Amino acid sequence: MKKITIDEMITYIDEQCANQFSRENKIGWLSELDEQIYDEIIKDRVNPIVTSFSGYSEETSGATELLVPAMFKDVYRYWLESKYNYSNREIGAYNNAMQMFSYNYERYFAWYNRNHISVGTAQFNI
Repeated sequence: MKKITIDEMITYIDEQCANQFSRENKIGWLSELDEQIYDEIIKDRVNPIVTSFSGYSEETSGATELLVPAMFKDVYRYWLESKYNYSNREIGAYNNAMQMFSYNYERYFAWYNRNHISVGTAQFNI
């Protein structure tokens, strides 16, 4: 499954949304989201896609793959848009971006849940 890299995501969001935020800010926000995704969705699964997550920093390679597959990249787009809008005190745009983020996050979570068994879930065949 194709993954999107930090550099690809930053390029994509910069093309979609004009902004004044530094690369360091964007990497920090991506790290914050992937930490949340790892903690809430990935870590308690049988054979998780990653076994640990220590975050991203300015020193992290731009070729590092983000946790969510490219087909769900709008999770990252709307997360970053919400951060931009909140920081700029554009509350209406922030609310819209958070609604889109929540929708896309739930889609990713549902997909991951269908494809990865939770630790402690009994398996049986009928």
